[in-house]
Amino acid sequence: MRDRTPERGSMSLEMVLVTPVFIAFLLFLAGAGRMVDAKSQVDGAARDAARAASIARSAPSAQSLAAETAAAGLRGTDWCAGGPGVQTDVSDWGPGGRVGVTITCDVDLGDLAFIGLPGSKRLQGHAIAPIDTFSYRGTDGGPPGDAP
Repeated sequence: MRDRTPERGSMSLEMVLVTPVFIAFLLFLAGAGRMVDAKSQVDGAARDAARAASIARSAPSAQSLAAETAAAGLRGTDWCAGGPGVQTDVSDWGPGGRVGVTITCDVDLGDLAFIGLPGSKRLQGHAIAPIDTFSYRGTDGGPPGDAP
């Protein structure tokens, strides 16, 4: 004679209850992974843009180089809605100064909104690069004693 217990089918019931929670957890991890990857790419693009701006010969060319480099660094990403916004701080432009770049990008999370993530999240990356002390810059008047 077989021993019958009242727990018949309880494993199936547990799987039915636990599976949606497990899938939601995996989707949350996918969203968090997307955010970490996007933040890393925005930070990397800001770093590259600041470096490109720091080797420019003038403040206006630094701003355009930063914008071009940031756009190139985030090219091919479909998560940055509307393209990156680039702000270049050239207020301390000159030998021994510094240039800062801030990149703003809206990450599209619309496909993961059903698990509680917002539709989009704004990320910012910021980087500062020093300007070489010994390089001549077109806007700084040149080395002392030199006539144009």
